[in-house]
Parts: sequence; structure tokens; C-alpha cells
Amino acid sequence: MHFVVRLRRAFWQLIQHGQFSVAKGAAYSSILTLFPGFLVITSVLEASHETEGFIRQIARAVGWVLPPGSNSIALTFFQSKQQHTTRLLVSASMVTILAASGVMISWMEGFRKAYCMEEAWGFWKERLVAIYLVFLALVPLASATMLVVFGDEIEAWMQHEAMHLFRPVVLLFWMLSRWAIAMLTSIAFIALIYHHAMPKTQSWRYVLPGAILATCLWFPATMFFGWYVTNYATYTVVYGSLAAAIALLVWLYILSVIVLLGAEFNAQVYPKS
Repeated sequence: MHFVVRLRRAFWQLIQHGQFSVAKGAAYSSILTLFPGFLVITSVLEASHETEGFIRQIARAVGWVLPPGSNSIALTFFQSKQQHTTRLLVSASMVTILAASGVMISWMEGFRKAYCMEEAWGFWKERLVAIYLVFLALVPLASATMLVVFGDEIEAWMQHEAMHLFRPVVLLFWMLSRWAIAMLTSIAFIALIYHHAMPKTQSWRYVLPGAILATCLWFPATMFFGWYVTNYATYTVVYGSLAAAIALLVWLYILSVIVLLGAEFNAQVYPKS
């Protein structure tokens, strides 16, 4: 009962604090982050011909995560065989970092609103903290990428080593483990942002409830939005060739709202943190 009451209050505060407008800014920065980020990943992996299988696995994982229709945009980066210059790679890396720091700045603004805190950092310090958060967030994201890259190899090895009688059990265990690792990675990513993104650093105990809530909402929200786009949305009729990009932007907006809702939930659970 306490959970439902706090969640309802958190959603009400989400409206009162104007967090939906904050999420718009985060979504715009997010979509500017994705595509140069994909370009950097593919350029780095294409440096070795032995990584072609890894690129296919990452492309397949991206196709699962992104909503239907919009995933085709991302897949073009991974399926392209075009060679990219070093100058383009450096430029794409800088754009990715700057755009990702824009996402962090928007979220930081939303977190301060959740706790009714004044802006304590100056212009440059806030941006330096945002860039620091971008690099910090790469740790759990890199772990998730490694799981995607080597997941099939680990599964094949487990199939080969397990006795025939126990193979179904081993495969079920590995499938559940991959989902558990994905959940824990998401929680770690969001908790890191909550922990470091405000002038007064939040205790891990104070940020975990919102991180867990946001993670638990991310997965069903993505699945529901994918189902909605597939069955009911008419983005193609309204936006034409821009339909996939608009669907991706809406999805990123939903994810940002969920992150901000998690911050509001933390503020309800630990209001004096």
C-alpha cells in the first residue's frame, strides 16, 4: 500500500515539477547521441575483419531493443560496409559525448526539481559533471555490450560441455541469467546517474528504489510501445519518411519520463536525503 501511495505521489509531482518538458530536452539530445554513437561503434569494430560476427550480434540486439520501424534506421549503420575516415570517427565521438552530456544536463535539472533544490553548479562545472557522468555510464553499458557480443559463444560452450540430459536446464539457467544481468546493468546505470547527478551526492540506499522502479518500467514500456507502433500507430501516414525517426524520438521521450519518475519516487521514499 505504501508503494502505491508513493508512486501516485511521485507521478503527481512529475506533473507539478514540469518533468514532461524536461524529458523532451533529454529525448532530443538522446536521438542526437544514438546515431554518431552507432557510427563510432561500427567504425571501431570494423578495424578488424574478425569482428564481423560481433557486429551482427550487436545489430541483432539493437533490433530487439529499439521499437519496430525505428530499428531499421540503426541497423543501416551496422550493416553498412562503408569505410570511415579517422577524422569522421573523431568528429562522431565528440558529437556523441556532447549530445550525451546534454541528456545528462536535462536529467540533472529534473533531479533537482524532484528534490526542490536550487542550481548550485555554474555553467562550466555542470557540463564537466555531465561529461563525467557520460564516461561513468559507459562502464555498465560496456558490460552489457560484452554480454551481447559473447553471449552466443557462452551459450554454445555451455551446450557443448553440458551432459545431454541437463542441456535444457543449463540453457534455461543461462537465459534467465542473461535477463538478470540485463536488469542489474540497467539498475546500475540508472543508480549511477541518480547517485552523482546532484550537488549533494545521494547515498546508494536512497537511489536504489527509483533505479529499480525505472528498470521495471523500462522493459514493459518498450514492449508496449513496440506493440502499439506495430498494431495501431500511423506514423507513416502522418510523417512519411520521417516516421521511423519520430517513433524513435517518442520512445526515447518515454524512457526519459521513466528515469525522471524514478527520481521523483526516490524523493518520496527518502524526502530528506
